[in-house]
Amino acid sequence: MTRAIVFNGDETWELRDLAVPDPQPGGAVLRVEATGLCHSDIDHFRGHVHTSWGGAFPSIPGHEIVGRIEKIDPAAAEKWGVTEGDRVAVWDIVFTPAGHRIYGHDFSVDEGSGLYGGFAEHLELLPGSMVYKLRDDLPADQLTVFEPLSCAVTWVAPVKHGDVVLIEGPGHMGMATIVAAKAAGAASVIVTGTAKDRFRLDCAHRVGADHTIDVEAEDPVERVREITGGELADVVIDAAAGNPVTVNLAMDLVHRGGHVVIAGMKDRPLEGFHSDWIPTRRITLHPGAGLDAEGAVALINAGKVPTAELLGDSFPLEKFEDAFALLTRQTPGRDSVRVALRMS
Repeated sequence: MTRAIVFNGDETWELRDLAVPDPQPGGAVLRVEATGLCHSDIDHFRGHVHTSWGGAFPSIPGHEIVGRIEKIDPAAAEKWGVTEGDRVAVWDIVFTPAGHRIYGHDFSVDEGSGLYGGFAEHLELLPGSMVYKLRDDLPADQLTVFEPLSCAVTWVAPVKHGDVVLIEGPGHMGMATIVAAKAAGAASVIVTGTAKDRFRLDCAHRVGADHTIDVEAEDPVERVREITGGELADVVIDAAAGNPVTVNLAMDLVHRGGHVVIAGMKDRPLEGFHSDWIPTRRITLHPGAGLDAEGAVALINAGKVPTAELLGDSFPLEKFEDAFALLTRQTPGRDSVRVALRMS
């Protein structure tokens, strides 16, 4: 048997014991070592899933998954280029005959083995999955940063060598985007946040940010003008979650002819947006919607990612409630850039 956290879709959860299956033809069973938590897990807890499939409940959440292959079908071993004992990052998209689905969101715990999310000690890897070998010399919880980084390396597509990049939101996605922007050739990275983000803004400097701005303590537009000699940012990446106000601010922080990437989930509609900004200032909007797990893993394996600084805090599975409280910023006097669960 294996332990798993199950979300019911109504802001309740439970710990279940489930049977560990044998691999399907073309599949495998993963012994999960660690799984990162993100804002989409909060939405999942509340019964909202932002996938094209639409989600399923009750279900095991968690999609930032690192583990070791425990059992594998020979056909899957040949196709994926891995063997039993290999440590891998799991791409969260799985291609099924019914369409693509997302581990940690789109599978009910009552379907098949039920082990289709990372908040469990085992994960059933279905045919149509993709995995990537990860280095063995770092703790698994540090390596879960591959998943936010797999998004971030696509968000920085508009960045050219020598650009000034501004990142809104110093959460774990913002931190990963700092790394991705530097890898893409950004000459300077500016990160914005609010007063409650002080701890995270300080961490942003350690991850690689050149400047940070508390938008409640100073005028962010004037401060960016000061930093850039009046030029503003070449690329603004809105990685902030939970409030759409950052979209409007992004349009003010980018220079004429620049690029704005809308990436963070806002959870509600945007008010006061002036679409005239786009043609009159020739601003190009981009969706923050890509995934490049292979590219992210390559950066990590090459030692180009400060995984320890990006980790934040990690908890054993039995301390899930504490982990989730920290993720949702409900722990008095404490904050973290990121939260992960350790399974082994």
